Amino acid sequence: MYCIKCGVELSDSEKKCPICGLVPYHPELTREIIPPKYPEYTEPKKHVNRKTTLFVVTILMAVAAIQIALCDIMISGSVTWSSYASGGLILTYVLAILPLWFKHPNPVIFVPCDFAAAGLYIAMVNLITGGDWFVSFALPAIGIAGIIITTVVTLRRYVRGGFFFIYGGALIAGGVYVSLIELFIHITFDIGKFFYWSFYPLTGCVLLGLAMMVIGICRPVREALEKKFFI
Repeated sequence: MYCIKCGVELSDSEKKCPICGLVPYHPELTREIIPPKYPEYTEPKKHVNRKTTLFVVTILMAVAAIQIALCDIMISGSVTWSSYASGGLILTYVLAILPLWFKHPNPVIFVPCDFAAAGLYIAMVNLITGGDWFVSFALPAIGIAGIIITTVVTLRRYVRGGFFFIYGGALIAGGVYVSLIELFIHITFDIGKFFYWSFYPLTGCVLLGLAMMVIGICRPVREALEKKFFI
């Protein structure tokens, strides 16, 4: 090996040229990578305060509801159409914003609250329009749907397993619910004859629900489907 600056022959043990002091480079030797003294600068992540955001959204929705009511009063001289808009804003807040205030919202509590809020809004619409369909149609329709969905949510949250039995029962209950809806329509509005179109969804839901229960009873089929669809 020779020094590339002055041409002096160097032995393999030489760490630098004895004449010019040039440090020779050995390409066959691995170089030690020295980490930098200071780490690279990374911009810190900005965390958004969730409660502050929710507070701002709450204020904005409240201001919007008040502004809508004031516009209605100034234009119509009384509260007329603004009831629907303000009530819709309140219903949206209860359904979408209110659960976000809690770190781990319990659906067993919020699902019936959502149905209750929807029922109050529909009752307000019935009262403003002077209708007589809330008690005989809307109230039982919303109430039964709320009971069915709350029951399914509660069972899925607190009961381990039983997937096919829970949803099979929910399908059967849904088919019966459709038939009840047709009954409420017939009683309230006297439209058509009872049990005309609801027979078809009732039959389909009952058959599918029974099929899911049979699958739940048959262990080999149930385990195969659970592995196939990660249930």
